[in-house]
Amino acid sequence: MKPKLYQYAACPFCNKVRSILEYKGVDFETIEVHPFNKKEISFSADYRAVPIYVDSRGRQVNDSTLIMRHIDEEFSQSPVFSRDPAGQAEEARWLAWSEKFVKGLPAAIYDTLPNALQSFDYITKVGKFNFFEKMSIKFSGAAVMTLVAKKIRKREGITQPDLFLKDKAAEWAKGLNGRPFMGGENPNGADLSVYGITRSVAGLRAGRVLEENTVFADWLKRMAARVNR
Repeated sequence: MKPKLYQYAACPFCNKVRSILEYKGVDFETIEVHPFNKKEISFSADYRAVPIYVDSRGRQVNDSTLIMRHIDEEFSQSPVFSRDPAGQAEEARWLAWSEKFVKGLPAAIYDTLPNALQSFDYITKVGKFNFFEKMSIKFSGAAVMTLVAKKIRKREGITQPDLFLKDKAAEWAKGLNGRPFMGGENPNGADLSVYGITRSVAGLRAGRVLEENTVFADWLKRMAARVNR
């Protein structure tokens, strides 16, 4: 059975899962979920969020990091998550860092309505939705997320979204400490998580701000070469 990933194409959590699947060379199917009625995941009565992963045996797994760990065990070639205690401790620290990064990211993506509309352009290119559904999702979704971004800025104390992004890129670059990846010579779970999160803003203003940091940008290129090989 081919694994299935129920997703939103621009969702950073879904991009985390896609990154590890692609890194491992897994043949999988993506199903774009309608963000309002979520009819594609009607089978999941108790969990109504994405990503949802259905593995090669038909088992459902929820939550992006748990899904990534499940995939690492399901497809054991090219292990991703660290197996040694020292490596696990550092990896866990950067996975926790990635959670703070992704929580603040909407504040930068949806800081203005035009930027929010640009981020929702993906819906016109993916998913089996008709024209009117696509336009409804794009405009209503962008309006809602602009309001959500304001709440996130207040909650996370983000007064300058660009500065938040620059600080995060600098923290990651410092953490690399001259290494190709956080995992050393090969990407680990933290690398693939942050790469997936960052890939969700590729082509957007937020992505360009992150790539102003040359160390971060070079790491992204190395990750892209490994994930898309």
